[in-house]
Amino acid sequence: MPTPDGPASMIVEGSVIGARQYWAGGWRGRCSFRLHDGLLHPLGSEEPADIEVPGTLFPRLSDHHVHLGLIDADALLPAGITSVVDLGWEPQAASTWHTESSFPGSTLPEIRIAGALLTCVGGYPSRSEWAPPGATVQLASPADAEAAVRAQIGLGASVIKVTVNSDAGPVPSAELLAAIVSAARAHGVPVAAHTQGAGTARLALDAGVNVFAHTPFTERLDDDVIERMSRAGTAVISTLDIHGWGEPDSAFETAQDNLRRVAAAGARIRYGTDLGNGALPIGVNTRELAAMAAAGIDRDALVASIAGVWNPPAIGPRLAWIPGVPPETAEETASWLAGARGTTIDYLEETLP
Repeated sequence: MPTPDGPASMIVEGSVIGARQYWAGGWRGRCSFRLHDGLLHPLGSEEPADIEVPGTLFPRLSDHHVHLGLIDADALLPAGITSVVDLGWEPQAASTWHTESSFPGSTLPEIRIAGALLTCVGGYPSRSEWAPPGATVQLASPADAEAAVRAQIGLGASVIKVTVNSDAGPVPSAELLAAIVSAARAHGVPVAAHTQGAGTARLALDAGVNVFAHTPFTERLDDDVIERMSRAGTAVISTLDIHGWGEPDSAFETAQDNLRRVAAAGARIRYGTDLGNGALPIGVNTRELAAMAAAGIDRDALVASIAGVWNPPAIGPRLAWIPGVPPETAEETASWLAGARGTTIDYLEETLP
């Protein structure tokens, strides 16, 4: 992708862009868009296109679990990812990423952040080498929850991350978890939980977390836990490929089985990779999507997990497109999605053949 100082696009105010297929919470068929005030607005009828996208247009392709401090964030948008959620880092650095991504002309993906990871004293990842100083906030009591949550939100957090990892140390009490969730809820912000170890998924669910940052991988979820997740609308971020990075291990098998059962129960599934954790590819991860498809997630649910279920009135400044139209099966679609090209409207032409 050209730098912001590179050649200007031929796309101008009033240009009409056509696409063979368009996803906006579902397949919309062939669509035409008019550029107005820097955004593409869907037209009610097809019009002759000034520029033709020879494929499928997406308002957003999201990785719902990344750690930008461990990767090259500038490589994400050209590789098809237009939006990311950074689920835990030193909060001042994360706040800077969030701010930089909002600058006009930014070629970063849209960046949403959690800020620091909240846990108890001695909890994960306070002693982990991957987490820089300041990335973990250790709370001594439920009375500390409000200030910790408010501090992350003040730096731009749109989600709060808690860790409940009994394999790596002590875990927050039920009272502390409930206080964190209550504080976040009071500010209108969801809570994502890293759970690891026997009983930790139930503990997080009892506290009312909104999102599991990983498909649980250290225990087979009880049927009643899955039923409660489905009833509550709890979302699960996939992150299957971190278990073996293409060479599935026992944790992969546990996670994939849990994802299969969670999806079958109707819980919300989100594509996420934990990018930065080991040998994961930058951009749309075919292995992740293929593992999700193998867990029984059908084609359209697979697309929704990465492209979302919203139907925006206009799209931009970032968008993605994929050559051609979607295949019929989830397995084929996993490979097709990996061909995504992310861009901004200004540089859309640079990605076209």
